[in-house]
Parts: sequence; structure tokens; C-alpha cells
Amino acid sequence: MTRLHKFLRSPYFNDQDDVIRLFEIVQQALRKEETATHQLAKEKVWTALYPKQRLNDAHLRRLASDLTQLALQFMVQEARQQDPLGEALELQKILDKPELKKHLVGVERRIEKLINDHPAGSTANYLALFKLHRNIFYRASNVDKLGPADFYLECFYLTQKLRFYVALLLYRGSRATEQEMKMIAGVWEYVVDERFAKVALIQIYLKVIACFNEPDQEQHFQDLMNNLDRFALEINKEDLREGYRMAQNYCALKINQGKKEYYRSVFNVFKKIIEQDILLEDGHLSEGVYKNIITSSLGVNEFAWAEKFIQDYSTYLPVSIRENARSFNLAYLYFHLKHYEKVIKLLQNVEYSDVMYALGAKSILVRTYYETDEVIALDSLIDSFRIFLRRNKVISKNQKREYNNFLHIVKKLSSMPSSDQAALAKLRQRVTETSSTMPKKWLLEKLDERLVG
Repeated sequence: MTRLHKFLRSPYFNDQDDVIRLFEIVQQALRKEETATHQLAKEKVWTALYPKQRLNDAHLRRLASDLTQLALQFMVQEARQQDPLGEALELQKILDKPELKKHLVGVERRIEKLINDHPAGSTANYLALFKLHRNIFYRASNVDKLGPADFYLECFYLTQKLRFYVALLLYRGSRATEQEMKMIAGVWEYVVDERFAKVALIQIYLKVIACFNEPDQEQHFQDLMNNLDRFALEINKEDLREGYRMAQNYCALKINQGKKEYYRSVFNVFKKIIEQDILLEDGHLSEGVYKNIITSSLGVNEFAWAEKFIQDYSTYLPVSIRENARSFNLAYLYFHLKHYEKVIKLLQNVEYSDVMYALGAKSILVRTYYETDEVIALDSLIDSFRIFLRRNKVISKNQKREYNNFLHIVKKLSSMPSSDQAALAKLRQRVTETSSTMPKKWLLEKLDERLVG
């Protein structure tokens, strides 16, 4: 806001004092968030601008429009300042005049330095290198200068095209779509040309495509992981993070096919992400990634690692959900460790404003009360859980059905005598046949403990 204020006060960009005054009124109102709407009523704003004049709605709208356009122009200036390479490439074109040759040489040295200071394997760098050499070719009118421009243009096009193709493959993996992506005839033969053997993103995307087009050829996954290791220092953090995300998706596909060994693989992928220092984005960690990493570590019994991760990385979560996320995941860890008193202490008296945390916490508590043979507490929680599901308007019908089914099975399991082996076997068959996301593995374990032989 301070920089925008300075921008508006620059006569080069704005020569309307009334626009500056309007901005100052808006800025002052925004500092008082609870009264911002009231303070920005048209009549109040007009009176602040022109105390002795009657409201002119058209004039006020024009001022507001001018302020908006200047704010958008300011955002463009801010973006340019954060992209020195793009700014230098624009300047290269502007300075392409004989009388400015001295300045052009300096700018082209700066462009090369900016490119060399960043990983060469990103699509942005391929585009930048293409623009640099294209401008040199146009200026020199020498066909010898055409080769580099053509090569980097191909690198840019092929990496972008393969990225879009991968995006379509990943989308098809989870949703039905008739969307197709046409590829130029012969592109699959062309892209494996030795000229592209050292082009990091092309090699990574080709392995991702092989993983999903030939999922039974599991060597493709190992080749992908090897390529990510091989090119880790040659591509930027965003592209490397995206590469590991694609590897996670392949692991999820194999896990859904019943390949349990891929639980360890996905955990190792997460460890790689942490080791490569690409877990955080702008110094922050998303709640979903935090939970997925912990779930994967618990799935392979890496309990000490999980506890350290929970404590070390909770500080990078958004403040609004930080304590909920830490408490919930810590309780889930203690449940796996059978430290049931700690689970109850963490979850029993916590009111979760987020419905997904509420569902997860209640589900863990149900299992904990069953494990500790707290029959009265279990019955009470099952009843209150059902009321919560019935009254909540946010939870989908499908989720409500799954959780009610889970509660029904736990209720029957807790009340069914071990002597009634036929009923227990029938209940186990019911759990086996369900495809819901409820704690199926835990239910089967508990039923197997009660079944004889």
C-alpha cells in the first residue's frame, strides 16, 4: 500500500490529485476493517472529497475507475521489478539500434548472467534463451546465429507440450474426460533424439509419461526417480517439486492396485522432497501436504520420524489451523503407538471449527474408546457423532453414509459376543466388501482378533 501511494504521487503516472485523495480515504478505511464498508459509502466518500458540493455519482465512478486502472498498472510495474530477466530481454529489443550498441552489449552480458544464475532446465529459461538468441540472429542477419535460437525454441515448445500431456494423463487418472491432446506426427520419435538427452524436463516428462502409459512396467518409476536425482540441480524448485508430485501420483495408483510396497515408495518420495529443500513454498507448508506426509510415515511405521516432523514443521502451517493440525496429527501418531491416554487428552475437549478435522478426531476417538474398552464413553460418542452427522449441512451425503456405516459396524463389534463366530464372520465379510474410505484396515484387524482360527 505504501508503494502504491508513492506510485500514485508520481506525476509521470498520475496527474490527478483527486485520485490520490480517494486512495487515501480508501486506505484509511481499510485500516479499520470492522467499519470499512460503512466508511466507504458513496455519500461519505464524496463528502470527504468535496465537502461543499452535491454528490455527482458519475464523477465519483470515474475517479474510482481511474484509481482502479492505476492500481492495475502499479501491479504490472511490481511484477516487472520482480522479473529482472524479462525486463532485460525487453530492453535488449529496445536497444537494438546502431547508436545504442554500447548499451546493448552491457544488457546482453546482464541477460547471460541472469540466466546463468538460475537453473538452466526450466521452461522459463528455455524461453529466455530463445529470445536472447533470436534477437541476436535478427540483428546479425547471420544464419550461423540461427542454431541456438532454434534449439531453445524446440526445448521450450517440447517441455511445455509434454507438461500439458502429463497434466491430461494425471487428470484422466482421477476423473472421466473426453478431452484429447493432438501431438504432431512423429513427435514421440523426434523427442528421443540425442540432442535432447541432456534437456532435464524433457527427460523427466518422458519418464512420467512412460509410468502412466505403461503402469505395469515398474522400472519406469525407478528411472523417473533416477532422473529427478540426476537433474535436481539443473531445474528450478517449482519444476523439481512438480516432478516429485507426479511420482507421488504414480505411487498412489499402485497402492490403489493393492501394491502395498508403494507405501514405502511414497514415503521415500516425501523424504526426497524434504532433503532437496523444496517442501516449503514461499516459506509455507500446505495443510494437505503436511497431513499426507504424516500419514505416509505412519503407514510404514516410521513413528519417531513422524513425531519429529509433526513438531518441526507445524510452525510453517497457516496460523489459523496450526494448532488443530498439530494436535490432530499428534493424536493420530499416539493412536498408532497405542498411547491411548495421550490420544484422549489431545482430542477429548477440543472443538474443531473445521469439519474435516472434527470428523477425523471423532473417528480416532471412537477407535480409541474401543481399544481401551471404554464402553460407556464409546456408546455416548457414537450417539453424539450420529447427531453431529445428521445436523451438519456441510458434510456430503456420501460422507455421512460412510461414517454412519462405520459407527454401525463399531457398535455391533463392541456389543457382539465372541461366542457368536458366525455373526462376526458375516460382519467381517461386510467390511471386506465395502469400498468406502472408513478405517477398513483397523476394522478387519479387530474382527480377526475376535475370530477363532
